[in-house]
Amino acid sequence: MLKIILLGSGGAIPRPCRELPGALIEVDRYRILIDPSEGTVKRLEGIGVSPLKLTHIMITHLHADHVNGLPGLLATMLMLNRVTPVTVIGPVGISEFAPIPVNSSFRINIIELKPTNDITLIESVDNLELRYITTYHTIQNNSYLVTLKRPAGRFNPSKARELGIPVTYWRRIQMGEVVTLPDGRVIEPSMVMSDVGDRSIKVAYTGDTAPGDGVVKLAKDSTVLIHDSTYLPNDAKEAESRGHSTCLDAALDAKEANAKLLVLTHMSFRYGYEYYWDFLKCASDVFPRTLVARDGMIIEA
Repeated sequence: MLKIILLGSGGAIPRPCRELPGALIEVDRYRILIDPSEGTVKRLEGIGVSPLKLTHIMITHLHADHVNGLPGLLATMLMLNRVTPVTVIGPVGISEFAPIPVNSSFRINIIELKPTNDITLIESVDNLELRYITTYHTIQNNSYLVTLKRPAGRFNPSKARELGIPVTYWRRIQMGEVVTLPDGRVIEPSMVMSDVGDRSIKVAYTGDTAPGDGVVKLAKDSTVLIHDSTYLPNDAKEAESRGHSTCLDAALDAKEANAKLLVLTHMSFRYGYEYYWDFLKCASDVFPRTLVARDGMIIEA
């Protein structure tokens, strides 16, 4: 099971009803924090998650409301005597926000991502894959895709033995991968499995971005698309000039990407909770399976 906890659903200026942006993805033994904004440590404490449990910290871009909490978060880990490594992923320049303390008790693995128009693999561990693409904002913004790979069908060991497939390849095939054997034969999952289908769970998180092809490519057939929805359509010109999306933009991207669920987030401070239904109706008229993010919202997939 994969669980998403929205730590903050607001934009650059917090309100009592909406904290600064951020999300936590829990899957198997991994805890992936996206966009450690100011106050993240307190919000993690509020949901009962220790900073010591975090395995990855992913930053979409280097605007203050998405990264200013990172130094304090790392300092808290140091004061709590963390000993296990943590991986910090972000755009070029993220290393300046993640200084390695002198005599640190733990290692910080920093991965700086160069801008790219292609969906690019960052890391693959166990059944988890992390990817990104650079989308349009006023500075480099990386939109992320977190994929939990599940068995793609029922594996038939007898058939695999008949075909002479070494056991070392079985798991890869079961996870839906097409493999090439040492003798040159190409084995597709359908050759040794039944009920074959893509059972991966895919969560796309856009960060701050205008709508467009990059988001759609990344979110193709995603289980959950968490999309910038800073403005209502009346403010579309401002959204375009600032590299953001309206709720209508988000709905159109979700529809084109064939996402299963759309979550609108990063609403501007000008919209209080009284605008909840405006956002929901705007998007759901185009894409019915839409949720409007609330701080603390939990989504399980």
